[in-house]
Amino acid sequence: MNLIQCAPFSVPAQVLFFIIIWVGVCKLISVVGGWNILSRDYQANSAFNGKKMWLKSVGLRRWMNYNNCITVGANKYGLYLSVFPLFRVGHPPLFFPWTDISTEEGSRRFFGDFVKFTFTRQPDVPVIFPQKLAAKIFELKEESRPGYQP
Repeated sequence: MNLIQCAPFSVPAQVLFFIIIWVGVCKLISVVGGWNILSRDYQANSAFNGKKMWLKSVGLRRWMNYNNCITVGANKYGLYLSVFPLFRVGHPPLFFPWTDISTEEGSRRFFGDFVKFTFTRQPDVPVIFPQKLAAKIFELKEESRPGYQP
């Protein structure tokens, strides 16, 4: 009995396929959530100088959540966001000047209290922070001001 067998993909082809899928999914998430839109106006142009908090969670539009993969920073000039390096494809670091940010508090029955940050140049793509994280962001902002006294 003669069976025609297909040789399985070679390991390099499988690795290449995985990388292509990974890059495609990361870029798709950026488009759906709106990160790529925010990066048009708010891409960080230099290294962030200020205190950072790692592995935080935020929400964007269309129920797109970035859970435990965001670095959040704040200083006297603005708010900094970046994605964990493994997922950074299509997600350049962002920096929002405080003058472009407005906030609105809200609550969801099952998800708790949150603060929605909207931005002057891209008002249709909010970033939603849990209330405790938003409070810490404002605390970092105050700590970075000259003459801060705890």
